[in-house]
Amino acid sequence: MSYLGSITTVLPLVFFLIFKRNDKEKTLRVIFYYIVYVIVNELVSFILHLYDINILNFLFFVFNITEFTLFSIFFYYALPTRRIVRSIVPALPFLYIIAAAYSFFIVTKRNEFDSFSMGLEAIIILILCIYYLVVSIGKSYNLSIYSTTNFWIIISFLIYLAGTFFLYIMAENMQMDKHFRVLYIIINAVFNILKNVLLSIAMLMKPSSSEERIRPGHVDLDNLFPFNEKNN
Repeated sequence: MSYLGSITTVLPLVFFLIFKRNDKEKTLRVIFYYIVYVIVNELVSFILHLYDINILNFLFFVFNITEFTLFSIFFYYALPTRRIVRSIVPALPFLYIIAAAYSFFIVTKRNEFDSFSMGLEAIIILILCIYYLVVSIGKSYNLSIYSTTNFWIIISFLIYLAGTFFLYIMAENMQMDKHFRVLYIIINAVFNILKNVLLSIAMLMKPSSSEERIRPGHVDLDNLFPFNEKNN
């Protein structure tokens, strides 16, 4: 089940290369980098497991920080301009890194699964997801929000983090329980598969209208993105 969840991670990447390869939407490009990073992380974890190298806790720590940073960049581009929440988003990764590092190196001392940092990440991202949906759906000119790329990406975040939230919170104290570990693998795999399916659906949707409201002068991902029209 766990391997199936990992394999489906490739699905959004395949759909992206087929349907969104030349799309310039910034939020979509962030998700592209996120998907690639997840795939690389899965491969590294698998190799470490094969060679019985036990640094998975540190790998989770690095993954959480990278994932949260990418999610923050996504919301920075996705949220409407001239909003107080959007102006706060750039500071979130720095605050999260401080909190996660303190929890990992000082509290758990790198010896345990860090439920705190994963729970904190889930709470912040869930709040941003709900905020995005409330603001976007509440706009009369955004009635087509349900058919946009950003909407389905947000829904994938929302369902995955909500479904695994208590699982990660309990993992620190229950990781030695064999029954819990089986449930952990099954539940995490199910929601991971669902997330990947929803991200794949996002690749079939039209560009999000919020992209048109992005102000000039922000960090441009064009130079980092390997698939653009200049290369075609």
